[in-house]
Amino acid sequence: MDQQKDEQSQHQTNESANPSVEIAYEPSRPQSSWLKRYGFSLLVLGLCIVLGYFILMQQNKKDELPMQGQGEEFSYTDMNGENVTLSGTNGKARLLYFFFANCPDVCPPTTFLMSQVQDELIEDGVFGDKVEFLSVTIDPTRDTPEVLKDYAKRFAADPKGWKFLRGDEQETADLARKYQILVTKDAEGNFGHMNLIVLLDKNGQIRDWISANDYIEEGADNLSPSDMAKKIKSLL
Repeated sequence: MDQQKDEQSQHQTNESANPSVEIAYEPSRPQSSWLKRYGFSLLVLGLCIVLGYFILMQQNKKDELPMQGQGEEFSYTDMNGENVTLSGTNGKARLLYFFFANCPDVCPPTTFLMSQVQDELIEDGVFGDKVEFLSVTIDPTRDTPEVLKDYAKRFAADPKGWKFLRGDEQETADLARKYQILVTKDAEGNFGHMNLIVLLDKNGQIRDWISANDYIEEGADNLSPSDMAKKIKSLL
């Protein structure tokens, strides 16, 4: 009898030591995928990038200088008697300026302006190799090679990338007109000309007529030599 009670007591003890535990099971909710969580944000970011790129390209296109026609071919001699042609200088951006050494007004300050632009282009390492200046006299009778050499020296023109040219007087006046620059000569032999600088690209295409007066005339809104240098470098 006592043995039966001990077995029942032991059985109850074992049951209390090992109770049956019911664990509630709750199905896990499926987590949102990475694309589902961040897809909209990525889409917005992508659209912003595309829009920014489009705006940048439109701005660059707006700043790009348009083609204004093919520059007219010419053949002149420089101060050393060497022949210089437009096609022979292809591969470089060029400034073409019609002037004369005895000019009493716009030519000296414009040539000085070009010398300042020259200095900036030298600092950038492009003058001579990628950019060239061509100054053509409209008064070749008085502007002899010696006169042109003195003129070039006066403005510290670097012969590596700046050539002073001369040829037939009438042919030069005709050439200037083909570049849409008027050259005049009165009955007393006094010359006049439009104070424009022709900007040509590496293929000899006219890309701009730069008004030197926008740079040399007194005024708070004057452009700087850096502005012209930037315009030239946009063609490189």
